[in-house]
Amino acid sequence: MTIQPITLLGAGLCFAVLFFRYRNRPPDQRPSSPRQRLKTAKALAGALIALMAIGYTMRSLGAKLDNAPPHDPSLLERVVLYFSN
Repeated sequence: MTIQPITLLGAGLCFAVLFFRYRNRPPDQRPSSPRQRLKTAKALAGALIALMAIGYTMRSLGAKLDNAPPHDPSLLERVVLYFSN
């Protein structure tokens, strides 16, 4: 499975915006708490699992439409699909 260039461009743009917002924050702003960092990490992990689940589902749907023989899902596919259900 390859990543499309438009996906990389969009991810790079999002990270660039976040980076520039981080660098341009006021100097007297409080640093984020460990609790807030944990919540952000959980949200990012959930988004990554959702993205991977959608990708695996779309790949298997494409294989079914092409009448390709079914493949055994990898360990990572099984874990992601388990968490997405």
